Amino acid sequence: MTRSIILSVETDADKDTIYRALTTIDGLASFWTPAVDGNPDLGGTLRFGFAAAPVELEMTVAELTPSDTVAWDCAGPWPYWGGTHVEWTIGDGMVTFIQDGWSEDQPETEFGVVAYTWAMVLTALTAHVETGDAAPALS
Repeated sequence: MTRSIILSVETDADKDTIYRALTTIDGLASFWTPAVDGNPDLGGTLRFGFAAAPVELEMTVAELTPSDTVAWDCAGPWPYWGGTHVEWTIGDGMVTFIQDGWSEDQPETEFGVVAYTWAMVLTALTAHVETGDAAPALS
C-alpha cells in the first residue's frame, strides 16, 4: 500500500499562466527553486537542485495537457521519492497537487516534512502566477 500527498490552493490566475509556470524552466525557477534545468517537454527530464541536498532531484515529464494537467514521474535518487508520481491539475480558480506512490516505510515525520514543503511550494506558485514576481520557495 502507498500513501499520497494531496493539496489544493485557490488562485485568481488564469489557467494558461499557471500552465506556463509549471511547464517552463523560467516558470519553475520562479516559484520552486532557481536551480532547475533540463527538458520540460513530454518525456524530458527536469533536474531540481537544493542547497541542502547532496544530489539533484530528477523528474521525468509524464503528461502535458495544455492548461489542464502536468505530471512528472520520479525515479530518485532521493530516499523514498523513487516511484512517486506528481500531478498538478489546473481548474478554474484552483490548482490541485498530488504526489502518490510514497512507501509506507517512510518515517511519518519525514513524510510530514515533505507535505509541508509542498504546501510552501504551492503558496509560492500562487504568489508567482498572481503577481508575476519570482520568489522561489526553496533554494
